[in-house]
Amino acid sequence: MKVYTVQVNLKLGNIDQNREKIYSLLEKVDRESLVLLPEMWSCGFDNENLNLHAERTKDIYKELKKISREKSIVIAGTLPEKTKKGIANRGFVIDCGDIVFKQTKVKLFRPTGEDKFFVKGKSKFDIAETSVGSLGVMICFELRFPNISYTLRKKGVEIILVPAQWGKERKKHLEILSQARAIENQCFVIVSNTVGRIGNVEYAGSSGIYSPWGDTLVHANSDEGIFETDIDLTDIYKVRRKIKMDI
Repeated sequence: MKVYTVQVNLKLGNIDQNREKIYSLLEKVDRESLVLLPEMWSCGFDNENLNLHAERTKDIYKELKKISREKSIVIAGTLPEKTKKGIANRGFVIDCGDIVFKQTKVKLFRPTGEDKFFVKGKSKFDIAETSVGSLGVMICFELRFPNISYTLRKKGVEIILVPAQWGKERKKHLEILSQARAIENQCFVIVSNTVGRIGNVEYAGSSGIYSPWGDTLVHANSDEGIFETDIDLTDIYKVRRKIKMDI
């Protein structure tokens, strides 16, 4: 199965330009594949204008559903959504044209003030059963919390998706934690991060795809683009049989 991670430099608050960039990359993916987009890819953390950006999310979902349906692919990432309590940074999974999963970010990153602009999600951490396997979502900062991936592992996760906007000063942390989550949970991990300066923040790049054995299958470093590899879900169960880590 072909899987992809997208790594881009976004234009803060410029939904039209970001959509054009992302959709042009989605044109390149094979049918019946999985593609992960970065966190908050439509607008970035343009926090002062989140209400305006969230108003456009419904239409973006329609566009993504159309692309997903036409190519029979799974698309995941996060977008800003309005809720009764405020704006949520909400992870989504779209499978062959249908939204099959949503999850609001639980661990908000206080050093950049996320807790001041976004509502916190509930610590449920369910699995999305899709045409490409059992998917779990850990949004950016959540990657640092092994109890989250442990919960997903107990529920049978096969691929952990990490949509992110991870700062450059913590680049090594992103690489080490991504590999560690793959090893300790004996599953594939896909990370999609932004790169370069967006607003006042420099982002790390280092998007990647890791095997259940911890091998680095893809490492995007500081390049923009869409990066791919082939994976076989049976590798997960070979590793789990070889080194039994009963949960």
